[in-house]
Amino acid sequence: MTIGESINAIILLITAIIVLVYTRAMQKSNEIQERPALNLYLRESKVGQNTERTLRLRNVGNGPAYNIKFFGIEAAKYTYYPYFNEPNPILEKGGDEKPINLWVATPDGGAEVYNPMGFELFLKRLFNTEIIKDGKYDDVARSACVFLITYEGINSKRYYSVFRIYSKIIPLLSVYELVVEFISNGQGQIDMEIAKDLCNAKVIMKKNDQ
Repeated sequence: MTIGESINAIILLITAIIVLVYTRAMQKSNEIQERPALNLYLRESKVGQNTERTLRLRNVGNGPAYNIKFFGIEAAKYTYYPYFNEPNPILEKGGDEKPINLWVATPDGGAEVYNPMGFELFLKRLFNTEIIKDGKYDDVARSACVFLITYEGINSKRYYSVFRIYSKIIPLLSVYELVVEFISNGQGQIDMEIAKDLCNAKVIMKKNDQ
């Protein structure tokens, strides 16, 4: 091989590397432009002397979220199943937001009516007096109320978001200082066991934390 051929080969190799890097950067940019990202919110409002709490899910990503799926949450042998009360589990891009309802399965295989004040009962079952009395609150609160949400983008790729809800103070006499904490977001498919492991690896915040 002559010197000229060697130089041409080197130029071709450098050009190929530049094209590869550019192509990957474009693919990543396109994915970011198409990717949805779901955030969980807990809205509170006063109803007389009571506080009504409503869960809402918002798409803060750049692409629509399709086929949104929630996982059940166990609370004192009751199972709470979050869902959208409409036939299309879709959130459009640009801040589209929808309320989350809860369907409650009882320990005997029946169902329980979830009314607007039902979140209070949900909290009591999650953080019951036995847990508080046994001094286990911090450990239990790490993964007692984990919201795992999986969804699909317009690119047909699967994504997930993990949040947890707990009180920053030990809940006594139904007094809470609730926080919705973001845990993880990523591409792929995970189950509730993995989501709980992610939560258990992270300590809860306390009232005096900044």
